Amino acid sequence: MLAAQGKRAGFGVARALVGALAMLALLAGCTRYEPRTRGPSTTVWPTGGSCLVALADQGIAVRPWPAPISGGCAVDTPVVPAGDRPLLSPPPRTSCAMLYAWSTFEPTVDQLARRHLGSGLRSVQNYGSHACRAMTGNRSRLSLHASARALDIAAFELANGDRIVVQTAWKGRGPEAAFLRAVARAACERFSVVLTPETDAAHQDHIHVDIGPWKVCDA
Repeated sequence: MLAAQGKRAGFGVARALVGALAMLALLAGCTRYEPRTRGPSTTVWPTGGSCLVALADQGIAVRPWPAPISGGCAVDTPVVPAGDRPLLSPPPRTSCAMLYAWSTFEPTVDQLARRHLGSGLRSVQNYGSHACRAMTGNRSRLSLHASARALDIAAFELANGDRIVVQTAWKGRGPEAAFLRAVARAACERFSVVLTPETDAAHQDHIHVDIGPWKVCDA
């Protein structure tokens, strides 16, 4: 009888352990896409004349645009890409620092496209950079778009003619989804903030990258 009771107690402990492990797995699944905040960003981006020199050293031609010069929506060294590089389409009105950050990341995107999809990049289609507005979900603070230190990526067109659209491909299971997720993870190593369709309803159709003062990776 004591042996039977011991067996029942053992089975009870085992069931409790299995239940606890299942709950932990469920919680892990629920929190899989919680943003990982890493604290303040320590990256120092070039500005002003030094930034223009850095772009010129990469062979990137730019032209200025009439950005606000004061207030919360002022832009430090406003530029528009004027040549074949970077591959941003249409050429966004942005800041020199944001353009420099993206141009140095674009070769990584090209490598990932070749690895996952077998073709290099032809263009990177975007929703723009500068927008004098508040943050999505926090109307009390200006967005990084207000100072043109953010960029929203909508799709990638490949040299073979394929077009990878964030809104439709992100939640798939094939190589296009794998490519987009690899781009987002790599972007977390380059930019301050990366937001994706996993973030919220406002980011269902693009990947947001910025060079702000805080590190957040939602990829």
